[in-house]
Amino acid sequence: MLLKKRNAKLSHRGIYLQDKVLQNTVFQPGSHYKYVIESKSNKIIILTSEDTTDNTVSRRQLKESVKPVIDIRDKAALSAFEGCDYLQVEIFGEHVVIQGYVAVQQASFQKVTQAVKQLLGSKRKVVEINDFIAVKKKAEIVLSRKSLRKAAGLLGYEQLELDLLFEESASISDSSNTSLQSGIANLLIPLQVASLFSGAGIMDLGVLEAGFDVVFALELSEGAALTYRHNIGSHIVQGDITKFDKSKIAKAPVMIGGSPCQGFSNANRNTNFLDNPNNLLVKQYIEAIKANENCKVFLLENVPRILTAGGGQFKDEIYSALSEFEISSGILSSADMGSAQLRERAIFIGSKIGKIELPKPQFRRDEYRTVRQAFEGLHDGIPNQLDVSKAKDETLERMSTVPPGGNVYSIPQDIRPKGQHSDMYRRLEWEKPSITIVNPRKACILHPVEDRILSVRECARLFDVKDTFEFQGSLSSKQQQIANAVPVRLIRSVAEAIKSAIQCFNEKLTNYRGLQLV
Repeated sequence: MLLKKRNAKLSHRGIYLQDKVLQNTVFQPGSHYKYVIESKSNKIIILTSEDTTDNTVSRRQLKESVKPVIDIRDKAALSAFEGCDYLQVEIFGEHVVIQGYVAVQQASFQKVTQAVKQLLGSKRKVVEINDFIAVKKKAEIVLSRKSLRKAAGLLGYEQLELDLLFEESASISDSSNTSLQSGIANLLIPLQVASLFSGAGIMDLGVLEAGFDVVFALELSEGAALTYRHNIGSHIVQGDITKFDKSKIAKAPVMIGGSPCQGFSNANRNTNFLDNPNNLLVKQYIEAIKANENCKVFLLENVPRILTAGGGQFKDEIYSALSEFEISSGILSSADMGSAQLRERAIFIGSKIGKIELPKPQFRRDEYRTVRQAFEGLHDGIPNQLDVSKAKDETLERMSTVPPGGNVYSIPQDIRPKGQHSDMYRRLEWEKPSITIVNPRKACILHPVEDRILSVRECARLFDVKDTFEFQGSLSSKQQQIANAVPVRLIRSVAEAIKSAIQCFNEKLTNYRGLQLV
Protein backbone atom coordinates (compact mmCIF):
# COMPACT_ATOMS: atom_id res chain seq x y z
CA MET A 1 0.00 0.00 0.00
CA LEU A 2 1.28 3.44 -0.94
CA LEU A 3 1.86 5.47 2.22
CA LYS A 4 3.30 8.64 0.75
CA LYS A 5 4.47 10.17 -2.52
CA ARG A 6 6.63 13.29 -2.70
CA ASN A 7 9.31 14.92 -4.81
CA ALA A 8 12.96 15.16 -3.84
CA LYS A 9 16.01 17.09 -4.98
CA LEU A 10 18.95 15.25 -6.43
CA SER A 11 22.29 16.17 -4.87
CA HIS A 12 25.76 15.23 -6.04
CA ARG A 13 26.36 14.06 -2.47
CA GLY A 14 23.64 11.44 -2.69
CA ILE A 15 20.11 10.76 -1.44
CA TYR A 16 19.29 11.22 2.23
CA LEU A 17 15.77 10.04 3.06
CA GLN A 18 14.51 10.41 6.64
CA ASP A 19 10.77 10.73 6.19
CA LYS A 20 8.62 10.08 9.28
CA VAL A 21 6.45 7.73 7.23
CA LEU A 22 9.35 5.27 7.19
CA GLN A 23 8.47 4.52 10.82
CA ASN A 24 5.39 2.73 9.49
CA THR A 25 7.33 0.57 7.07
CA VAL A 26 9.63 -2.41 7.32
CA PHE A 27 12.64 -0.07 7.11
CA GLN A 28 13.40 -0.07 10.81
CA PRO A 29 16.79 0.97 12.20
CA GLY A 30 19.23 -1.92 12.15
CA SER A 31 17.39 -3.98 9.52
CA HIS A 32 19.51 -5.39 6.67
CA TYR A 33 19.19 -5.95 2.94
CA LYS A 34 21.09 -6.87 -0.22
CA TYR A 35 20.43 -5.88 -3.81
CA VAL A 36 21.03 -6.49 -7.49
CA ILE A 37 21.14 -3.99 -10.34
CA GLU A 38 19.31 -4.17 -13.65
CA SER A 39 21.40 -1.92 -15.84
CA LYS A 40 19.23 -1.67 -18.97
CA SER A 41 16.22 -0.39 -17.04
CA ASN A 42 18.38 1.53 -14.57
CA LYS A 43 16.81 -0.27 -11.68
CA ILE A 44 18.14 -1.40 -8.31
CA ILE A 45 16.22 -4.16 -6.52
CA ILE A 46 16.81 -4.40 -2.78
CA LEU A 47 15.96 -7.73 -1.18
CA THR A 48 15.87 -8.93 2.40
CA SER A 49 19.00 -10.26 4.06
CA GLU A 50 19.55 -12.04 7.33
CA ASP A 51 23.28 -11.36 7.01
CA THR A 52 24.25 -8.63 9.50
CA THR A 53 27.23 -7.69 7.32
CA ASP A 54 24.92 -6.47 4.56
CA ASN A 55 23.57 -2.92 4.16
CA THR A 56 21.96 -1.47 7.27
CA VAL A 57 19.22 1.11 7.79
CA SER A 58 20.52 3.92 10.00
CA ARG A 59 18.71 5.91 12.67
CA ARG A 60 18.19 9.48 13.78
CA GLN A 61 17.22 10.11 17.37
CA LEU A 62 14.37 12.57 17.88
CA LYS A 63 12.99 13.80 21.20
CA GLU A 64 10.31 11.16 21.51
CA SER A 65 11.00 8.75 18.70
CA VAL A 66 13.55 7.39 16.27
CA LYS A 67 13.57 8.07 12.53
CA PRO A 68 14.82 5.38 10.14
CA VAL A 69 17.27 6.92 7.67
CA ILE A 70 18.08 5.73 4.16
CA ASP A 71 21.39 7.29 3.13
CA ILE A 72 22.58 6.46 -0.40
CA ARG A 73 26.05 7.74 -1.23
CA ASP A 74 27.53 5.00 -3.38
CA LYS A 75 28.71 6.55 -6.70
CA ALA A 76 27.81 3.49 -8.77
CA ALA A 77 24.23 3.55 -7.46
CA LEU A 78 23.89 7.29 -7.98
CA SER A 79 25.04 6.89 -11.57
CA ALA A 80 21.58 5.43 -12.22
CA PHE A 81 20.29 9.00 -11.92
CA GLU A 82 22.89 10.58 -14.20
CA GLY A 83 21.20 13.22 -16.35
CA CYS A 84 18.05 13.33 -14.20
CA ASP A 85 16.58 16.66 -13.14
CA TYR A 86 14.09 15.55 -10.50
CA LEU A 87 13.37 12.64 -8.22
CA GLN A 88 10.04 11.39 -7.00
CA VAL A 89 9.84 9.23 -3.88
CA GLU A 90 7.06 6.69 -3.29
CA ILE A 91 7.01 5.12 0.17
CA PHE A 92 5.17 1.82 0.57
CA GLY A 93 4.91 -0.47 3.57
CA GLU A 94 7.46 -2.92 2.16
CA HIS A 95 9.47 -0.90 -0.33
CA VAL A 96 10.50 2.57 -1.44
CA VAL A 97 10.64 3.62 -5.08
CA ILE A 98 12.89 6.52 -6.09
CA GLN A 99 12.36 7.52 -9.71
CA GLY A 100 14.53 9.84 -11.75
CA TYR A 101 12.97 12.24 -14.25
CA VAL A 102 14.29 14.42 -17.06
CA ALA A 103 12.44 17.70 -17.58
CA VAL A 104 11.11 18.25 -21.07
CA GLN A 105 10.13 21.79 -20.20
CA GLN A 106 12.51 23.83 -18.10
CA ALA A 107 11.34 24.89 -14.67
CA SER A 108 13.15 26.03 -11.58
CA PHE A 109 13.01 23.93 -8.46
CA GLN A 110 11.42 26.88 -6.70
CA LYS A 111 8.54 26.89 -9.18
CA VAL A 112 8.18 23.16 -8.78
CA THR A 113 7.95 23.56 -5.02
CA GLN A 114 5.30 26.26 -5.36
CA ALA A 115 3.29 24.06 -7.69
CA VAL A 116 3.49 21.23 -5.19
CA LYS A 117 2.23 23.47 -2.41
CA GLN A 118 -0.71 24.57 -4.54
CA LEU A 119 -1.66 21.00 -5.29
CA LEU A 120 -1.30 20.01 -1.66
CA GLY A 121 -3.83 22.68 -0.85
CA SER A 122 -6.37 20.78 -2.87
CA LYS A 123 -8.26 17.69 -1.74
CA ARG A 124 -5.80 15.37 -3.42
CA LYS A 125 -3.39 13.57 -1.10
CA VAL A 126 -1.05 12.22 -3.77
CA VAL A 127 0.78 14.53 -6.14
CA GLU A 128 2.45 13.46 -9.36
CA ILE A 129 5.45 15.34 -10.76
CA ASN A 130 3.63 15.11 -14.08
CA ASP A 131 0.94 17.38 -12.60
CA PHE A 132 3.16 20.44 -12.67
CA ILE A 133 5.96 19.81 -15.16
CA ALA A 134 6.38 17.81 -18.32
CA VAL A 135 8.80 15.04 -17.47
CA LYS A 136 9.78 11.56 -18.54
CA LYS A 137 11.02 8.78 -16.32
CA LYS A 138 14.74 8.29 -16.57
CA ALA A 139 15.59 5.77 -13.85
CA GLU A 140 14.38 4.25 -10.65
CA ILE A 141 15.75 2.66 -7.51
CA VAL A 142 13.59 0.14 -5.66
CA LEU A 143 14.30 -0.47 -1.99
CA SER A 144 12.45 -3.46 -0.56
CA ARG A 145 12.45 -5.51 2.62
CA LYS A 146 9.81 -8.09 3.46
CA SER A 147 10.09 -8.76 7.19
CA LEU A 148 9.73 -6.24 9.99
CA ARG A 149 12.27 -6.49 12.77
CA LYS A 150 11.01 -5.17 16.06
CA ALA A 151 12.69 -1.89 16.99
CA ALA A 152 12.97 -2.93 20.65
CA GLY A 153 16.58 -2.89 21.74
CA LEU A 154 17.75 -0.82 18.79
CA LEU A 155 17.66 2.57 20.48
CA GLY A 156 21.21 2.24 21.72
CA TYR A 157 22.71 1.74 18.28
CA GLU A 158 25.21 4.19 16.87
CA GLN A 159 24.23 5.85 13.57
CA LEU A 160 24.82 3.41 10.75
CA GLU A 161 25.09 4.49 7.12
CA LEU A 162 23.10 2.69 4.43
CA ASP A 163 25.94 2.26 1.96
CA LEU A 164 25.10 0.41 -1.23
CA LEU A 165 28.10 -1.87 -1.63
CA PHE A 166 28.20 -3.77 -4.90
CA GLU A 167 28.90 -7.49 -4.84
CA GLU A 168 31.20 -8.91 -7.48
CA SER A 169 28.31 -10.90 -8.95
CA ALA A 170 26.16 -7.77 -9.34
CA SER A 171 27.86 -6.25 -12.36
CA ILE A 172 26.26 -3.20 -13.95
CA SER A 173 27.67 -3.73 -17.42
CA ASP A 174 25.24 -4.38 -20.25
CA SER A 175 27.05 -7.57 -21.19
CA SER A 176 26.08 -9.15 -17.88
CA ASN A 177 22.37 -8.44 -18.20
CA THR A 178 21.51 -12.01 -19.22
CA SER A 179 23.31 -13.44 -16.23
CA LEU A 180 21.68 -10.85 -14.01
CA GLN A 181 18.21 -11.75 -15.25
CA SER A 182 18.96 -15.40 -14.56
CA GLY A 183 20.21 -14.54 -11.09
CA ILE A 184 17.09 -12.54 -10.27
CA ALA A 185 14.91 -15.38 -11.53
CA ASN A 186 16.51 -17.62 -8.91
CA LEU A 187 15.24 -15.28 -6.21
CA LEU A 188 11.64 -16.28 -6.92
CA ILE A 189 10.29 -18.71 -4.33
CA PRO A 190 9.24 -22.05 -5.86
CA LEU A 191 6.22 -23.93 -4.49
CA GLN A 192 8.34 -26.70 -3.03
CA VAL A 193 7.83 -28.40 0.32
CA ALA A 194 9.91 -30.52 2.69
CA SER A 195 7.64 -32.61 4.91
CA LEU A 196 8.62 -33.95 8.33
CA PHE A 197 6.61 -36.34 10.53
CA SER A 198 4.88 -37.14 7.27
CA GLY A 199 2.88 -40.17 8.42
CA ALA A 200 0.90 -41.78 5.64
CA GLY A 201 0.98 -38.49 3.71
CA ILE A 202 -2.49 -37.14 4.52
CA MET A 203 -1.07 -33.75 5.52
CA ASP A 204 0.97 -33.72 2.34
CA LEU A 205 -2.20 -34.35 0.31
CA GLY A 206 -3.45 -30.97 1.51
CA VAL A 207 -0.41 -29.08 0.23
CA LEU A 208 -0.38 -31.10 -3.00
CA GLU A 209 -4.02 -30.17 -3.67
CA ALA A 210 -3.08 -26.52 -3.07
CA GLY A 211 -0.54 -26.75 -5.89
CA PHE A 212 2.74 -27.38 -4.06
CA ASP A 213 5.35 -29.98 -4.95
CA VAL A 214 6.55 -32.11 -2.03
CA VAL A 215 10.21 -32.87 -2.72
CA PHE A 216 11.17 -34.57 0.56
CA ALA A 217 9.35 -36.45 3.32
CA LEU A 218 10.56 -38.13 6.50
CA GLU A 219 8.59 -40.63 8.59
CA LEU A 220 9.50 -43.09 11.34
CA SER A 221 6.70 -45.66 10.94
CA GLU A 222 7.38 -48.41 8.43
CA GLY A 223 3.69 -48.93 7.63
CA ALA A 224 3.02 -45.22 7.18
CA ALA A 225 6.07 -44.83 4.94
CA LEU A 226 4.84 -47.78 2.87
CA THR A 227 1.46 -46.08 2.38
CA TYR A 228 3.13 -42.78 1.51
CA ARG A 229 5.43 -44.35 -1.05
CA HIS A 230 2.57 -46.30 -2.64
CA ASN A 231 0.34 -43.25 -3.08
CA ILE A 232 2.49 -40.12 -3.25
CA GLY A 233 6.07 -40.90 -4.21
CA SER A 234 9.45 -42.42 -3.52
CA HIS A 235 10.82 -39.21 -2.00
CA ILE A 236 9.68 -40.51 1.41
CA VAL A 237 12.54 -41.54 3.70
CA GLN A 238 11.84 -43.88 6.57
CA GLY A 239 13.93 -42.66 9.47
CA ASP A 240 14.12 -41.25 12.98
CA ILE A 241 14.43 -37.46 12.94
CA THR A 242 16.36 -37.56 16.22
CA LYS A 243 19.09 -39.51 14.44
CA PHE A 244 18.66 -38.20 10.90
CA ASP A 245 21.32 -35.89 9.45
CA LYS A 246 19.35 -32.66 9.03
CA SER A 247 21.75 -31.46 6.35
CA LYS A 248 20.24 -34.18 4.13
CA ILE A 249 16.75 -32.71 4.39
CA ALA A 250 15.90 -31.01 1.10
CA LYS A 251 16.44 -27.23 1.32
CA ALA A 252 12.89 -26.45 0.26
CA PRO A 253 11.54 -22.93 0.88
CA VAL A 254 8.48 -24.33 2.69
CA MET A 255 8.63 -26.83 5.56
CA ILE A 256 5.64 -28.57 7.09
CA GLY A 257 5.25 -30.96 9.99
CA GLY A 258 2.96 -32.20 12.73
CA SER A 259 5.50 -33.07 15.41
CA PRO A 260 3.91 -35.00 18.31
CA CYS A 261 4.23 -33.64 21.84
CA GLN A 262 2.96 -34.89 25.19
CA GLY A 263 4.71 -32.81 27.86
CA PHE A 264 2.24 -30.17 29.00
CA SER A 265 2.99 -30.15 32.71
CA ASN A 266 5.85 -28.01 33.98
CA ALA A 267 6.53 -27.39 37.64
CA ASN A 268 7.16 -23.68 37.14
CA ARG A 269 7.90 -21.09 34.49
CA ASN A 270 11.63 -21.63 34.93
CA THR A 271 11.24 -25.02 33.28
CA ASN A 272 11.15 -24.83 29.49
CA PHE A 273 8.56 -26.88 27.64
CA LEU A 274 10.96 -27.39 24.75
CA ASP A 275 13.41 -29.05 27.15
CA ASN A 276 10.79 -31.57 28.28
CA PRO A 277 11.77 -35.00 26.87
CA ASN A 278 8.12 -35.54 25.90
CA ASN A 279 8.42 -32.55 23.57
CA LEU A 280 11.66 -33.67 21.97
CA LEU A 281 10.09 -33.97 18.53
CA VAL A 282 8.81 -30.38 18.57
CA LYS A 283 12.34 -29.26 19.34
CA GLN A 284 13.70 -31.47 16.56
CA TYR A 285 11.29 -29.86 14.10
CA ILE A 286 12.46 -26.40 15.14
CA GLU A 287 16.09 -27.45 14.73
CA ALA A 288 15.33 -28.79 11.24
CA ILE A 289 13.78 -25.45 10.25
CA LYS A 290 16.77 -23.51 11.56
CA ALA A 291 19.15 -25.86 9.73
CA ASN A 292 17.49 -24.99 6.41
CA GLU A 293 18.85 -21.59 5.39
CA ASN A 294 16.45 -21.57 2.43
CA CYS A 295 13.31 -21.94 4.53
CA LYS A 296 11.01 -18.95 3.92
CA VAL A 297 7.79 -20.35 5.41
CA PHE A 298 7.03 -23.11 7.90
CA LEU A 299 3.81 -24.80 8.97
CA LEU A 300 3.58 -26.52 12.34
CA GLU A 301 0.44 -28.49 13.20
CA ASN A 302 -0.26 -29.75 16.71
CA VAL A 303 -2.83 -30.30 19.43
CA PRO A 304 -4.71 -27.17 20.60
CA ARG A 305 -3.26 -27.39 24.10
CA ILE A 306 0.17 -26.38 22.81
CA LEU A 307 -1.14 -22.80 22.58
CA THR A 308 -2.24 -22.58 26.22
CA ALA A 309 0.19 -24.84 28.09
CA GLY A 310 1.89 -22.99 30.92
CA GLY A 311 -0.33 -19.98 30.39
CA GLY A 312 1.04 -19.64 26.86
CA GLN A 313 4.64 -20.35 27.81
CA PHE A 314 4.98 -23.26 25.37
CA LYS A 315 3.77 -21.07 22.51
CA ASP A 316 6.10 -18.24 23.56
CA GLU A 317 9.07 -20.62 23.52
CA ILE A 318 8.27 -21.64 19.94
CA TYR A 319 7.98 -17.98 18.92
CA SER A 320 11.31 -17.20 20.60
CA ALA A 321 13.13 -20.20 19.10
CA LEU A 322 12.00 -19.12 15.62
CA SER A 323 12.17 -15.36 16.14
CA GLU A 324 13.54 -14.77 12.64
CA PHE A 325 10.05 -15.60 11.35
CA GLU A 326 6.84 -13.60 11.69
CA ILE A 327 4.47 -16.13 13.22
CA SER A 328 0.70 -16.44 13.22
CA SER A 329 -0.96 -19.07 15.38
CA GLY A 330 -4.41 -20.19 16.39
CA ILE A 331 -6.89 -23.04 16.40
CA LEU A 332 -8.61 -24.17 13.22
CA SER A 333 -11.57 -26.55 12.99
CA SER A 334 -11.67 -28.97 10.08
CA ALA A 335 -15.48 -28.67 9.93
CA ASP A 336 -15.10 -24.94 9.27
CA MET A 337 -13.07 -25.83 6.18
CA GLY A 338 -15.54 -28.36 4.77
CA SER A 339 -14.57 -31.64 6.42
CA ALA A 340 -17.26 -33.89 7.85
CA GLN A 341 -15.30 -34.12 11.10
CA LEU A 342 -15.16 -31.87 14.16
CA ARG A 343 -11.41 -31.84 14.65
CA GLU A 344 -9.54 -28.86 16.07
CA ARG A 345 -5.82 -28.36 15.53
CA ALA A 346 -3.32 -25.71 16.57
CA ILE A 347 -1.65 -24.16 13.54
CA PHE A 348 1.56 -22.10 13.45
CA ILE A 349 2.56 -20.32 10.22
CA GLY A 350 6.02 -18.75 10.27
CA SER A 351 7.11 -16.48 7.43
CA LYS A 352 10.09 -14.46 6.27
CA ILE A 353 8.13 -12.87 3.43
CA GLY A 354 5.60 -10.98 5.53
CA LYS A 355 3.12 -12.21 8.10
CA ILE A 356 0.69 -14.85 6.81
CA GLU A 357 -2.64 -14.91 8.61
CA LEU A 358 -4.52 -18.12 9.28
CA PRO A 359 -7.42 -18.77 6.89
CA LYS A 360 -10.93 -17.79 7.88
CA PRO A 361 -13.77 -20.37 8.22
CA GLN A 362 -15.27 -21.30 4.86
CA PHE A 363 -18.44 -22.95 6.17
CA ARG A 364 -21.02 -21.85 8.72
CA ARG A 365 -22.20 -24.31 11.36
CA ASP A 366 -25.48 -24.81 9.53
CA GLU A 367 -23.47 -25.68 6.40
CA TYR A 368 -21.21 -28.32 7.98
CA ARG A 369 -20.81 -31.51 5.97
CA THR A 370 -22.38 -34.54 7.59
CA VAL A 371 -21.39 -38.17 8.05
CA ARG A 372 -24.09 -39.14 5.56
CA GLN A 373 -22.56 -36.86 2.92
CA ALA A 374 -19.07 -38.20 3.63
CA PHE A 375 -20.18 -41.85 3.34
CA GLU A 376 -22.23 -41.38 0.18
CA GLY A 377 -21.52 -44.04 -2.45
CA LEU A 378 -19.44 -46.30 -0.24
CA HIS A 379 -19.37 -50.01 -1.11
CA ASP A 380 -17.20 -53.01 -0.37
CA GLY A 381 -15.31 -52.72 -3.66
CA ILE A 382 -13.65 -49.47 -2.60
CA PRO A 383 -10.09 -49.98 -1.23
CA ASN A 384 -9.87 -50.34 2.58
CA GLN A 385 -13.67 -50.49 3.07
CA LEU A 386 -13.37 -54.07 4.31
CA ASP A 387 -10.48 -53.14 6.59
CA VAL A 388 -12.38 -53.27 9.85
CA SER A 389 -11.78 -55.09 13.13
CA LYS A 390 -14.32 -57.78 14.00
CA ALA A 391 -15.79 -57.44 17.45
CA LYS A 392 -16.05 -60.15 20.10
CA ASP A 393 -19.49 -61.26 21.23
CA GLU A 394 -19.40 -59.21 24.45
CA THR A 395 -18.33 -56.13 22.49
CA LEU A 396 -21.17 -56.65 20.01
CA GLU A 397 -23.60 -56.80 22.92
CA ARG A 398 -22.33 -53.47 24.20
CA MET A 399 -22.51 -51.89 20.74
CA SER A 400 -26.14 -52.91 20.34
CA THR A 401 -27.14 -50.77 23.34
CA VAL A 402 -25.63 -47.52 22.05
CA PRO A 403 -28.00 -45.21 20.13
CA PRO A 404 -26.87 -42.59 17.54
CA GLY A 405 -24.96 -39.90 19.43
CA GLY A 406 -24.58 -42.19 22.45
CA ASN A 407 -21.36 -43.39 24.05
CA VAL A 408 -19.98 -45.74 26.67
CA TYR A 409 -22.34 -44.31 29.29
CA SER A 410 -25.28 -45.53 27.20
CA ILE A 411 -24.20 -49.11 27.92
CA PRO A 412 -25.91 -50.77 30.91
CA GLN A 413 -23.63 -50.79 33.93
CA ASP A 414 -23.60 -54.57 34.26
CA ILE A 415 -21.89 -54.93 30.85
CA ARG A 416 -20.16 -51.55 30.65
CA PRO A 417 -16.35 -51.80 30.18
CA LYS A 418 -14.03 -50.59 32.95
CA GLY A 419 -12.15 -48.13 30.76
CA GLN A 420 -14.57 -45.22 30.37
CA HIS A 421 -14.24 -42.04 28.34
CA SER A 422 -16.96 -39.96 26.72
CA ASP A 423 -15.65 -40.78 23.22
CA MET A 424 -15.49 -44.52 23.90
CA TYR A 425 -18.19 -46.44 22.06
CA ARG A 426 -19.36 -43.18 20.49
CA ARG A 427 -21.87 -43.87 17.73
CA LEU A 428 -21.82 -41.36 14.90
CA GLU A 429 -24.95 -39.57 13.71
CA TRP A 430 -25.92 -39.41 10.06
CA GLU A 431 -26.93 -35.76 9.96
CA LYS A 432 -24.01 -34.31 11.89
CA PRO A 433 -20.24 -34.12 11.40
CA SER A 434 -18.35 -36.89 13.14
CA ILE A 435 -16.49 -36.51 16.40
CA THR A 436 -12.69 -36.26 16.31
CA ILE A 437 -11.51 -39.54 14.81
CA VAL A 438 -8.85 -41.29 16.83
CA ASN A 439 -7.90 -44.96 16.43
CA PRO A 440 -11.33 -46.48 15.64
CA ARG A 441 -10.38 -49.81 17.19
CA LYS A 442 -8.94 -48.48 20.43
CA ALA A 443 -11.79 -45.99 20.97
CA CYS A 444 -14.43 -48.28 19.47
CA ILE A 445 -15.98 -45.57 17.26
CA LEU A 446 -19.25 -46.96 15.93
CA HIS A 447 -20.94 -46.79 12.54
CA PRO A 448 -24.18 -44.74 12.61
CA VAL A 449 -26.45 -47.81 12.29
CA GLU A 450 -24.33 -50.97 12.08
CA ASP A 451 -22.95 -52.69 15.17
CA ARG A 452 -19.30 -52.41 14.21
CA ILE A 453 -16.48 -49.90 14.36
CA LEU A 454 -15.65 -47.69 11.41
CA SER A 455 -13.67 -49.14 8.52
CA VAL A 456 -10.37 -47.60 7.47
CA ARG A 457 -12.07 -46.21 4.35
CA GLU A 458 -14.91 -44.67 6.33
CA CYS A 459 -12.36 -42.94 8.54
CA ALA A 460 -10.49 -41.81 5.43
CA ARG A 461 -13.69 -40.28 4.04
CA LEU A 462 -13.96 -38.22 7.25
CA PHE A 463 -10.42 -36.98 6.59
CA ASP A 464 -11.26 -35.96 2.97
CA VAL A 465 -8.99 -38.68 1.56
CA LYS A 466 -9.99 -39.78 -1.94
CA ASP A 467 -10.91 -43.41 -2.55
CA THR A 468 -7.96 -43.86 -4.90
CA PHE A 469 -5.63 -43.49 -1.92
CA GLU A 470 -4.87 -47.01 -0.63
CA PHE A 471 -3.59 -47.61 2.89
CA GLN A 472 -0.86 -50.23 3.18
CA GLY A 473 0.47 -52.42 5.99
CA SER A 474 -1.25 -54.37 8.74
CA LEU A 475 -4.81 -53.54 9.81
CA SER A 476 -3.64 -52.10 13.12
CA SER A 477 -1.07 -49.97 11.28
CA LYS A 478 -3.71 -48.68 8.84
CA GLN A 479 -6.00 -47.74 11.72
CA GLN A 480 -3.23 -45.82 13.45
CA GLN A 481 -2.13 -44.15 10.23
CA ILE A 482 -5.54 -42.56 9.75
CA ALA A 483 -5.81 -41.69 13.45
CA ASN A 484 -2.58 -39.68 13.17
CA ALA A 485 -3.81 -37.74 10.15
CA VAL A 486 -5.08 -34.17 9.74
CA PRO A 487 -8.10 -33.55 7.49
CA VAL A 488 -7.02 -32.68 3.97
CA ARG A 489 -9.35 -29.70 3.64
CA LEU A 490 -7.97 -28.08 6.79
CA ILE A 491 -4.36 -28.31 5.62
CA ARG A 492 -5.30 -27.31 2.08
CA SER A 493 -6.86 -24.08 3.37
CA VAL A 494 -3.64 -23.26 5.25
CA ALA A 495 -1.49 -24.21 2.25
CA GLU A 496 -3.57 -21.97 0.01
CA ALA A 497 -2.93 -19.02 2.35
CA ILE A 498 0.80 -19.75 2.18
CA LYS A 499 0.67 -20.13 -1.60
CA SER A 500 -1.10 -16.80 -1.96
CA ALA A 501 1.60 -15.06 0.11
CA ILE A 502 4.39 -16.64 -1.95
CA GLN A 503 2.71 -15.70 -5.22
CA CYS A 504 2.27 -12.13 -4.00
CA PHE A 505 5.97 -11.96 -3.10
CA ASN A 506 6.98 -13.41 -6.47
CA GLU A 507 4.69 -11.06 -8.38
CA LYS A 508 6.20 -8.02 -6.66
CA LEU A 509 9.68 -9.21 -7.48
CA THR A 510 8.67 -9.98 -11.04
CA ASN A 511 7.15 -6.54 -11.51
CA TYR A 512 10.36 -4.95 -10.29
CA ARG A 513 12.59 -6.89 -12.62
CA GLY A 514 10.24 -6.56 -15.59
CA LEU A 515 10.00 -10.27 -16.39
CA GLN A 516 7.01 -12.57 -16.85
CA LEU A 517 6.21 -15.29 -14.31
CA VAL A 518 6.54 -18.79 -15.72
